[in-house]
Amino acid sequence: MSETLEFILSLGLAFLSNAQTILSMLLVILVAACFLGRYIELSKKLVLSSLGPLVLTLLANVFINLFFSELPEGAIMLDINTVLVVGLFIYAFFFYFFAYKEKKFLRAIESTVCLYLVTTYTSTLSQMTAIYFYGGTDEVMEDLFIDHLGVGGTWTFITIMNFVVTLALFLVVYFGFYRPRKFYVISIPFRIFFSVWAALFVIIPFIPAQMSSDVITLEERYHYLSIFYVVGTVILGLAVPVIMIISSVERSLREKNQAQEAYLAAELEYIGQYKKQQVETKAFRHDIKNNLALTQMMLEKGQTDEAKAHIADMLGNVSALSPKYVTGDEMLDLIVFMKADKMEEKNIKFTLDGVVDGGLNIKAMDMCSIFANTLDNAIEAASACEDPFINFSIKRTDKFFILKITNSAKSKVDIGKLMSSSGYTSKEDKDHHGFGLMNIRRAVENVSGLIKAESNDSSFTLSIMMPRNNLSK
Repeated sequence: MSETLEFILSLGLAFLSNAQTILSMLLVILVAACFLGRYIELSKKLVLSSLGPLVLTLLANVFINLFFSELPEGAIMLDINTVLVVGLFIYAFFFYFFAYKEKKFLRAIESTVCLYLVTTYTSTLSQMTAIYFYGGTDEVMEDLFIDHLGVGGTWTFITIMNFVVTLALFLVVYFGFYRPRKFYVISIPFRIFFSVWAALFVIIPFIPAQMSSDVITLEERYHYLSIFYVVGTVILGLAVPVIMIISSVERSLREKNQAQEAYLAAELEYIGQYKKQQVETKAFRHDIKNNLALTQMMLEKGQTDEAKAHIADMLGNVSALSPKYVTGDEMLDLIVFMKADKMEEKNIKFTLDGVVDGGLNIKAMDMCSIFANTLDNAIEAASACEDPFINFSIKRTDKFFILKITNSAKSKVDIGKLMSSSGYTSKEDKDHHGFGLMNIRRAVENVSGLIKAESNDSSFTLSIMMPRNNLSK
């Protein structure tokens, strides 16, 4: 092989290796958003900042060219790779630290550990697959990890396989979940299970080295180990994540079904109430002529007081037929009507101020996700107070509607924790019980809106700003 061709090949492998590292860093971001309930966006700025590994690798190559006349091998190459890998993980930590908006330090540690598990998962699988296809002998192991570490045809195969596996995972998560905004929060037990499973990829390769040569030869050890990785690990490695995702999808669908059932129940209740009002309205119209004739007779006879009393009774009947709460949006009226009954049962004082001229024009399910769940949270928090109240105000600007829901609270709420809560919380967590605010935030952003939370010692306010004449995506 000519020096030029060898240089091009090494350059191509270096590019694939760096691309695999960058994809792994971004894959962890996607996994955090889609499966761990973390609020983070894959922006252009974030993608550009992930190119740091290219700079680190370039600096490493400059160092090698300055201090070595030819490409180092063996222990020296191992030391250089170790320093480079440590540098990449340090960079990854700061990359994640600045990527997250809440709990930066904790999220950076979490994501860096996830990055280590992901890269170990793919690289170990690739290495053991290569060992298997190249014979699984101790000579292959020695050549791969001692004599020609990082160079040669075997490592070319490993590098390409690493890149292909990581690229496939990235594309599946991005186009299958992140881009269509399908977020399924994996439960804590499944997270622990998967972390233990991934950690086994770090532990198992060291098992053969600990076994006595009297029991099994070195060549047999790595041959059996490579078979285990190629056959068992490929099956289990795919099965474990798939089972976890299916379980999370099923739970998410159950929650959506519950929301749909609540929406349908509200519609049926609203329809029933509407029919009842229609019957009462028809009866009132039937009696209105007789009542007006009776009022006229009273006035003609000079019975002014009696006429006034009769008119007051008729006005009372008119008020009873009029909707108690009017927001300007039929679906929002339905939600407020349903939740107002619940507030009345819990003795919560409720006030509504303002209307949405022309309606919000968003899908019924988006409306339910945003306002039904927000009001449920408000009712849950207010019902724990001695003097419970909920105020719903609607204001407008030239381009936006601003809807504020304020409820009484026993104490100041941790906004950061609440904004990052990803789903239904436990009953023990009274301050943050209810539908995760992050899910409400995503529903608001899905209709090009914005959300803001404020809290003090006695109240909590959620402000939702939505474009006028909006349409759900």
